[in-house]
Amino acid sequence: MLKSVSTLEFALMGLIQQKPQSGYDLRKTFATTAMRHYSDSPGSIYPALRRLEARGWISARPRRTNESENARRRRVFALTEEGRKALVAWIERALSPQDVQLRAHELMLRFAFMDGNVPRTVACRFLADFEREHSIYVAELRRQFEEMRSNFPLHTGVLAFESGIVQMEAQLSWARRARDRLREESQ
Repeated sequence: MLKSVSTLEFALMGLIQQKPQSGYDLRKTFATTAMRHYSDSPGSIYPALRRLEARGWISARPRRTNESENARRRRVFALTEEGRKALVAWIERALSPQDVQLRAHELMLRFAFMDGNVPRTVACRFLADFEREHSIYVAELRRQFEEMRSNFPLHTGVLAFESGIVQMEAQLSWARRARDRLREESQ
């Protein structure tokens, strides 16, 4: 059920879950926040909203803007109960090694939408799984790095590879601190 849904669609659902919004409001969010790596193009957002509406995961109601008597009607989208269930299923989906290796932005998006949608224990479990999978991946990257370094000392490609490892280690460190903070706050 969730495989054919794009990350953009889940991002839209998560934002709509926070508060009902129009397509224009959602485009502004993508254009002006850290979510800007998602397209704020009407050619991406409005088709995604139509797909979500066709699935029955969002519903729309008209809202007049305050511009003038003949103002254009904007549709304000809200998450349906089915949409909320789909969003929660995506948020709670188990982490895989491929998620850590290829979908880091999606993992952070899932984590960002946890509050208000799932219990705090789910967020703590997510961070523990995140830490475990990242630790395994970083250890493998470190092994590859040492092999590369022995074959190509001070090669710029090796240094670039090391940069990626350092970034992964920073994410791992963040996950540990975040998990500890959530546990402390829950007590």
